[in-house]
Amino acid sequence: MRLTGHAAVFNSLSHNMGDFVEVISPGAFSRTLRDKDPIFAVHHHNFAEILGSTRSQTLKLTEDSRGLYFELELPETSLGRDVHALVSRGDLAHMSFLFQVNGSAGESWRELPSGLFERTLLDVDLFEISTVARPAYPDSTVFARDLNLNNLNMSSARVQRMRAKLMRSRLAGIVTVPLSCT
Repeated sequence: MRLTGHAAVFNSLSHNMGDFVEVISPGAFSRTLRDKDPIFAVHHHNFAEILGSTRSQTLKLTEDSRGLYFELELPETSLGRDVHALVSRGDLAHMSFLFQVNGSAGESWRELPSGLFERTLLDVDLFEISTVARPAYPDSTVFARDLNLNNLNMSSARVQRMRAKLMRSRLAGIVTVPLSCT
């Protein structure tokens, strides 16, 4: 069972957080990803509900042109199965992240014409990403992916063709499989 998506999206406004909104600048996660400190995937920001980590290589994080992309191999536990089911059904459709700004150079502020302030995150220390029901950033995404070709009721030749097509798609950087095949 696997989850993929964007835990954070660049140049996209957060919900109003009181007197300010946030936006994430491209590259805001670059340094923390290079540092190789462990980053965790958890459910609802609860470290008692760990879903994976970069330390165990069950969580892969990269910055792409859209934002902070993740791939997460869920544990074969009741929590892993429950989270996968909630994402598959659409009950959980967003992500969040726990961070700390890296000093005064890690953020900038400006006043918007509306009177709100905008905080731009430039350089952050990332501690975890989380599946959440109510995100601060509504453009974050999470998708359930569970393609187990051995469980499909098809002839062996057809399964082999699908495996080959999937491998070609992955090598080309194109994923053409449905979000869930369970």
